Amino acid sequence: MAVTKIWTIKDSLQRVLDYAANPDKTEYDALAQTLHYAENDAKTKLNESAQLITGIHCRADHAWEDMRAVQERFGKTDGVVALHAYQSFREGEVTPEQCHEIGVALARKVWGKRFQVLVATHMNTDNLHNHFVINSVSYVDGKKYEQRRSQYAEFRAASDKLCREYGLSVVEQPKAKEPARYARMREAIDQACEDASTAEDFRRALYRQGYIFGADPNRKYATIRARDGGRAVRLYRLGEEYDLPAIDDRLRGNYLLYGPRLYELKHSPCQYTPKRYRPKDSYAGKGILQIFFEVFFGESQMHRLYLYYCYQLGILPKKQQPNINRPELERIWKDTEKILAEHAFVHDHEFPSLQAIVDYRKGLSQRIETFAAQRAEIVKQMRRKDAPPELADRRTMLTCKIAELRKEDKIAEGAIKRIQRTRESNRIDRENRMPQHPRPRRRRRERERE
Repeated sequence: MAVTKIWTIKDSLQRVLDYAANPDKTEYDALAQTLHYAENDAKTKLNESAQLITGIHCRADHAWEDMRAVQERFGKTDGVVALHAYQSFREGEVTPEQCHEIGVALARKVWGKRFQVLVATHMNTDNLHNHFVINSVSYVDGKKYEQRRSQYAEFRAASDKLCREYGLSVVEQPKAKEPARYARMREAIDQACEDASTAEDFRRALYRQGYIFGADPNRKYATIRARDGGRAVRLYRLGEEYDLPAIDDRLRGNYLLYGPRLYELKHSPCQYTPKRYRPKDSYAGKGILQIFFEVFFGESQMHRLYLYYCYQLGILPKKQQPNINRPELERIWKDTEKILAEHAFVHDHEFPSLQAIVDYRKGLSQRIETFAAQRAEIVKQMRRKDAPPELADRRTMLTCKIAELRKEDKIAEGAIKRIQRTRESNRIDRENRMPQHPRPRRRRRERERE
């Protein structure tokens, strides 16, 4: 199993010229740094007499000079000066010689026809891996390496093909993560299929749950989307059992069992409540025994008993079901979490005005820029040969601080926008508010005239 990755190496022209003018300078330029890392003896030395380093169209021990000569020959020494890639294997799957052999074959296949490549096999970890340093300028025609979106896909495909030829395992392409709203749509469709027996009732049942169903005969695919917005989803994306033919089969089965009025039986448009007995205004001319029988054994009591059994059998709903739009509620809940975070931010800092939040955000931007500059300087120092190991910890610490400040800056930005929208809304309400009743003095005058 081989894991691959590729990225570009960039450097300023001034630093390249400084290195060329001063070979004894300890700080390498981007191309030299990458070559030095790939050729690190502590990582590539196999035994006392052999090292797993191979140069393709360049000398392994003079790779920087050969690649630099090509760049200077065509006058392309700035911008992207090299590409760095690696190929890592599973622990114990290959030997160092086999790992290097696969790496050289991969480099010749992918870049060997036009570019200079240095291949170095590293054995400093449990996972043997190859490093590739590719000159960005072609030694054939002087053209730079073409940056395409499919660049990594082609590199990975070539690596997987070589692994299969050598009988090694291959990392399968992971499946894309399905959006969470697909599961909610399936639940809504299942519930609608249980409550409906016709296409019109199915559409009504979905609308009741907060979705709009579209099945235009002039369109190729049936769709479903949330009532509060969002992109429509084609039904076949939810699975074969949720495609339009499968839904039609389920509705047809309900129609044969329950008829065309299944939706009305489960969702009655009227709420039936038992009628309470109210005594008549007058029982003149009737005896006490007759009034007793009319009250307890009359027509109203039979109606109550009838409704009671209807409720128990499920013919009539026991209580009115609320109309809940689930997608809209989820959107409101997400906004609620954001509002609570902004409210806590303003409350904890005790900002007296909107301008105070704006000034605080400017301070956050300055602190982020300061930490970013410090991190860039640390990264620059880490490229040196004698870089101390504690620089990596300092870089990680600065990265965490920058992430926290950026999160706080995002909350501050949201609070500012929300306060501005609230003020604008209040201003519009004040302008549109008109007195609904005339003044008392004017009302008295009108009465006197009448």
